[in-house]
Amino acid sequence: MTSLSDSLMAEAVTLLAVMREIGLHARLDDGQLRVGPQAMLAPYDVEYIKELKPALVSLLAAEAAPAVRSTADLTQPPSVRPERDMAHCGACSHFLPDSINPAQGVGRCGVTGAGPPSVASGDCAACYPLAPRACPSYKGIEP
Repeated sequence: MTSLSDSLMAEAVTLLAVMREIGLHARLDDGQLRVGPQAMLAPYDVEYIKELKPALVSLLAAEAAPAVRSTADLTQPPSVRPERDMAHCGACSHFLPDSINPAQGVGRCGVTGAGPPSVASGDCAACYPLAPRACPSYKGIEP
């Protein structure tokens, strides 16, 4: 089995937290990833989830495994621990909110173009307003 990169795992941790926060459910069904309700997923969300599928499956499998760890093992490694200086898309001047549900919906990044870029490119994928992420192009909204 190939090991997943720390950046993919960190991105999957963030995605899973955001999906749960907005009311999406992710689970494993006989080893298959199931995310729903489908009505809440845009086509670019589905593509982003597919890109992170191996990492999401790994996280969900770890959650389902019985916990027989000491408290020393509960601290996440720095690669998946949220950093204090992470950017939030909704507070960035490059964030373009979705026209259907601007307050809660997914948006786009004005720097990365019209569609969600791939995870492999290193750019932001789907831009969730409250999701923390490392972004080299972050520029806060001036008051």
